[in-house]
Amino acid sequence: MNVATLRTAVLEQAEVEAHAVLAEAESRALAEVDRARSEADTLLERGRIEGEIAGELETSRDRALAHRQARRLVLEARRDVYEEFRRRAHAAALALREGEGYGALLDRLRQAARDQLGDEVELEIDPPDAGGVRARAGRRRVDYTLPTLADRCIGALGGRLEGLWR
Repeated sequence: MNVATLRTAVLEQAEVEAHAVLAEAESRALAEVDRARSEADTLLERGRIEGEIAGELETSRDRALAHRQARRLVLEARRDVYEEFRRRAHAAALALREGEGYGALLDRLRQAARDQLGDEVELEIDPPDAGGVRARAGRRRVDYTLPTLADRCIGALGGRLEGLWR
């Protein structure tokens, strides 16, 4: 075998090996690209899902906040209506002082205080700020002033006050 033939054989062998190395490298590169694409697809899908979940959570928080704010407004409005109702009831009760039957009402309240606390009761009849009767016997007290009686009447309405909110 001469040098030229040997050289040709070595070159051919080197070319075959080079093609094999290139094919292997190309195959590994394609596999790496496929793996990277798959990983990118997975990351994108995970990001999309996490974004949807975050959006749903934000929407849920916004709804809850709006619900709480609406509930607060409703409760404030109800409180305002109740306070106005109470104010008017107090005014109507105090207006009884101007009526013809107020003296008889005071007599009944005075007697109710005596019945409750006994004959040794200290009575405050028609206090300027409240009308009605306040009574005391030792540590026991009763309050039959007009605003207090109006509040008791309102309290006795119980669930019927719910009609104010409808």
